[in-house]
Amino acid sequence: MPAKLVEEGPWKGWKCWHARPEGRFVDGLGNVYYREEGGEVVSAIETGRQHANGLGYLHGGFLMAFVDVAMFATIRHMLDLQAAVTLQCSTDFLGPGHVGRLLVGRGHIVKETGKLVWVQGTLEQEEGAHKVVAWHGLLRKVPRTAR
Repeated sequence: MPAKLVEEGPWKGWKCWHARPEGRFVDGLGNVYYREEGGEVVSAIETGRQHANGLGYLHGGFLMAFVDVAMFATIRHMLDLQAAVTLQCSTDFLGPGHVGRLLVGRGHIVKETGKLVWVQGTLEQEEGAHKVVAWHGLLRKVPRTAR
């Protein structure tokens, strides 16, 4: 599904990646917003109780799922003509994620070859003051097939 440019409200100017549920896993995360900012791709999601673990912090599984989304947001400009799959993803937990606070992913491409793309970035809260996760991954470009 193509991203939809948000034209009003607090996300004006951002693109909403999953603006309409399609019955896929990522729909359970909520709306994901992204934009290019200073040479990197910034993705963001509003967090709520549905993202919490038993201790009241953001669940590690949710954080890892959002890392995967942030990796693909980082290469979003490549995905119109081809698809990609995750080959490797490393997630280092740096601090607790706080429920009810905006979670921001920042990512950039480290290296690209004909078939592979290396990406890295962070998940953070409090406008970058609180680092939650550092991540890096390897994505393989694949042909887009009929669904």
